[in-house]
Amino acid sequence: MNRTVTLFRTVIGTTLGVAALAAWLILGRPLLGQQGSGPVEVQIVELEPTRAGVSITLRAVNSRESIHMMIGLTEGESIMQAMHGRETPRPMTHDLLKSVLERNGWKVQKVLVRDLVRGTFRADLTLEKGQETQVYDSRPSDAMAIGLRFGAKIYVNEEVFEQQQQYERQPQQTKPAEPDRLRL
Repeated sequence: MNRTVTLFRTVIGTTLGVAALAAWLILGRPLLGQQGSGPVEVQIVELEPTRAGVSITLRAVNSRESIHMMIGLTEGESIMQAMHGRETPRPMTHDLLKSVLERNGWKVQKVLVRDLVRGTFRADLTLEKGQETQVYDSRPSDAMAIGLRFGAKIYVNEEVFEQQQQYERQPQQTKPAEPDRLRL
């Protein structure tokens, strides 16, 4: 029996490797503190109007990790309406798209904020109809506004949390001052 344990440890690695393997087999995800790249379910915990647009905070359901992004006022209002189940007298753009999708048998499976590139978040809106799935590149604000109308969950790829921290640590470039007069 001792030879079996030794052989198992040699093949698998350390006891931590065994624990990580067991966690992956049982839970389908890595142990805390290990690098993972899967999506993390998030909830919208804050929508705050500002002079520059709407500041939105997405927080992980099972941890304290969060991301912050700025979105347009119209998209922020649309997300707020969807979160509270409010309808407008006439359909807004996201309501219209929901009607078109429903009428054609589609529903939103999920919203995924997949990455952050040069300060711009990118998302996928995943639709399903029967056994068919289609994924569309989207602005996160539009994907959330549509997805919430279907009751879809919102996810963020794990690496996006780190990407935002790295982006925020970079010195921000300032726009050069405009000249008093235009020169031709």
